[in-house]
Parts: sequence; C-alpha cells; structure tokens
Amino acid sequence: MNTSSISRRHLMQLMGAVTVASAALGASKAFGQDAKKTIAISFPNASVIGAVITELEASKAKGAELGYNVVVDDPGTDLNKQINTIKTWIEQGVGAIAVNALQPDAFEAIGKQAMDAGIIWITYGQKIKNQHATVGYAQYDDGFTLGAYSGKWVTETQGGKAKVIILGYEKGVWGQQRGSGIKDGLKSTAPNAEIVAEQDAISPTEGLNTTRTLLEAHPDANVILGVEDPATEGAYKAWIASGKDPMDPNGFIGGMDGTVPALQYLKQGGTVYRASMAIPLVAVGEAIITTADDYINGKTPGDKIVPLELVTEKSPLADSYLAQQGA
Repeated sequence: MNTSSISRRHLMQLMGAVTVASAALGASKAFGQDAKKTIAISFPNASVIGAVITELEASKAKGAELGYNVVVDDPGTDLNKQINTIKTWIEQGVGAIAVNALQPDAFEAIGKQAMDAGIIWITYGQKIKNQHATVGYAQYDDGFTLGAYSGKWVTETQGGKAKVIILGYEKGVWGQQRGSGIKDGLKSTAPNAEIVAEQDAISPTEGLNTTRTLLEAHPDANVILGVEDPATEGAYKAWIASGKDPMDPNGFIGGMDGTVPALQYLKQGGTVYRASMAIPLVAVGEAIITTADDYINGKTPGDKIVPLELVTEKSPLADSYLAQQGA
C-alpha cells in the first residue's frame, strides 16, 4: 500500500497535476494536469481598484488565448499572506509568477527561490534583482507628468499659488514613487503652490472620508492630487459634500490609472475633475501574459514598460480609454 501510494504520487508529479490550497486562492481548485501552463498573479488590492480589475481581466483573456490558466490572488496589504501564497505556487511548480510587490526588497529571497525552481518571475511596476523581467510603468515619471500638468494649471489660472492636498500610498514603494513624482512635477511648474496635507487613500471610500476630514481642516484647499483615481473619485464627492462648487473654476482634482468614473468626469468636462494619468489597461494586462509566455518558451524579451497617458477635460482620449474598459 505504501509503495502504491508513492507510485501514485510520483505519477501525479510527472503529469503535473496540482491542487491549489484554499489558503492560497480563497477556494479549493485544481490547476489542471499541467502546472507549467499556469500563470499566477499576486496583486495587492486588485479587487478594489477598478482599473486593475479591468487590466487583470485582459490578462486572463490573453492567457486563455495562449492556453494558460491565469490565477489571481489579492492579499490586500498583508505582506505575509502574499509571500505565503507565492510559496505555495512555487511548491506547486507553476510556469510563471507575476507580483505587484508593495515592498520590493521583501521579495528578493522568494524571487530567487522561484527562479531556482525554474519558475519565471515577473515584477509588476517595480524592479528587483532576482527577476526575469519587469512589466508595468515608470511610476515616478507618470506621477511627475500629472503633477506638472496641475502645476501648469495653477500657474495659468491661480497666479502660481494654491493649497494642495495629496492622497498618496506610503505603504507601497509604487505609491511612494508616484507621490514623489506628483510633488516634484507640481513644484516644477508651480513652485509657490503649498502642499497643506498628505494622507494615504486609494479607494473611493478612503478618498471620500479622508478628503472630507482634510477639507474641514483646510477649507481653502483648492487642488487635490492622488496616486489612484478611485481615491480622487471619493475626493470629488467629498468636495461636493463639503459645499464646494463641482464646477468651481478655481478647483482642480486629478488622479492616476484612468478608471471609468474618472474618465466619465473628464469626458463630460466642466468640473473640478480635470486630469487623469490613464493606464493602457489591455496592453499592460496582455503584456504580463505575453512576457511570461516568451520566457516560458525560451525567449528573453526583457522589460515591458508601458507609459501612462495624460487625459484632460473633453479629450477624445477619454472615449478611447472608456471603450477599452467596455464603458
């Protein structure tokens, strides 16, 4: 009986049959008969950021087209949960792992572990030493573009002076980079603009509640910039709830990622929501899969950096990006 059990186990390993633990995926499910045809994506907060949801749906569609099972896990902000899930994937021998690493340095050891196991490692939006490639954006540069545009608006319409609120995300290096870019870009075109408050917020609820509190403390704040559009969508609602005019010619709200609500505000125009750095969502989502597929098949395409695009009021780009998200 023991010999039979061992033989069956060896046979299953040869066939690549893998059963995913519920702790790793939130539910028990099998990868199928070939684990190497599984691409696993670890993306904190993926389920609360609209643009990311669209992006990863594009990953799943491209994966299915190329014959892969694409698995997505959202660990929230729990670093230990994220790493433990990735360890499970390594044990199961998946073909590739793509990781949005909130703290890149924390992933060097496990990245090496994956690579030593023959698994392709892709870092999303960041670069670590132990990886095959980066897929994503130039976080600082994209933030700088938003900041510089808002600063130009401040200079042209407010005489170079403004009270600015920054909705950032210091828990993640990507958020730190975007936030630094926004602030440096703002100062490059409006050096006299005053940043009166900075606080983390990435969801609509966080943006609403945080901005409501900050506007109570700084009622003369007239510029709100965020590292995530969901947060600035909430900020826009807080702006209105605080009694401010949604069409105030002296107000400016701008975010990043190009979510559907943000793009709809920009398509409409005439409100204080004046800019978004939109992600070419389908291109990035597909790039995660095609880059992994290339490496799995022995090619070495290197990094894939997709620049975000500035969308402003009544820009035809709003329609283009809305169509990309099926809106």
